Amino acid sequence: MTEPDLSNRTEFGLHDNSLRYTWAGYNIFILLSSLLGDTTILIASLWYRGFRLHRVIVVIIQHIALCDLLVSALVVFPRVVSLLADDWVLGATWKSVGAYAIYYLNAVSLLLIACMTSSKLFLLKFPIQSRSLSALRGHILCGAMWVLSFVPVVTVVAVDKDDYVFDHRTYDCRLRFSAPIWKKVKPVLVGVYTLIPLVLVVVTTTSLLVIARSFARRGGDSLRWQGIVTTILVAAVYCLSILPYTIYTFIGYSGAQFADNPHSFFRTHYNRIVKSFIFINTISNFYIYSLTVESFREFLWRSRLNVFRRCTESEIPPRGISLCKAPNTTSTTVRNVGYGSTSCSN
Repeated sequence: MTEPDLSNRTEFGLHDNSLRYTWAGYNIFILLSSLLGDTTILIASLWYRGFRLHRVIVVIIQHIALCDLLVSALVVFPRVVSLLADDWVLGATWKSVGAYAIYYLNAVSLLLIACMTSSKLFLLKFPIQSRSLSALRGHILCGAMWVLSFVPVVTVVAVDKDDYVFDHRTYDCRLRFSAPIWKKVKPVLVGVYTLIPLVLVVVTTTSLLVIARSFARRGGDSLRWQGIVTTILVAAVYCLSILPYTIYTFIGYSGAQFADNPHSFFRTHYNRIVKSFIFINTISNFYIYSLTVESFREFLWRSRLNVFRRCTESEIPPRGISLCKAPNTTSTTVRNVGYGSTSCSN
């Protein structure tokens, strides 16, 4: 099937302004949640030891947060601008960056999730060997995933580096894969960078669920339990967020008649919905860590107390003034005292 001009606003744009602004509001929520949540995750893990988990898992958490921040900056932010402007207004450079960023960061995200589940399973299966795993090795592993994800991008550049378009269905830029060679090359890339890592995530997560069940019966160490539950939830939310798009892709390749019509509900509105649903994974990790990692909750609580303390410090009376409470009362009296005096007479 020959794909039509997806940049045609008349055919594929949102003509209902209320619907378009609602969708823009949803993307603004994704953007702000990711910026605040993922930045907090990085600060907590890099400077405050907010994650008392195995150092390799903490490193992978950091790389996932960085990947989510890049998604928000390079994909979600341009989408918000396009929705508000009802067209692409950020120029040709950002159009190419956005098109390649979606393709690249999707691969990075999936590979990092696969690393997280596989690493956690290895740590549980081989506890003695895992003691020698350092944070540096975790960074090398994650760095390899970032580099490996460049292969599909280099392949696209080699075939046709300008083969991208602004898609009015989703209000972002995407690669078109219109060259005939993609009929042979794309299934290989999908198998290597999507199917195999996804199967690995499902298999390792299922194994972790089995271990978690037996671990719960024995009442194991709480820190190890936190790591298991955290990894399972991160993987589960990721799989659920991409499930609708996976269904969309398989139906698209199935040759169904309704899937061949570019103006059908399936190709327009359902396409728009499933591609927006993927971004749930971008903001979910902050809430997962807040729920499952006790040390991260403690960090958030301490941060809140520090903010409250700084706010109350601005309300401390100037020198020479003392706030004194009478015993067994809630009333407060203001008295003048000498400089250097901190006592109150009740």
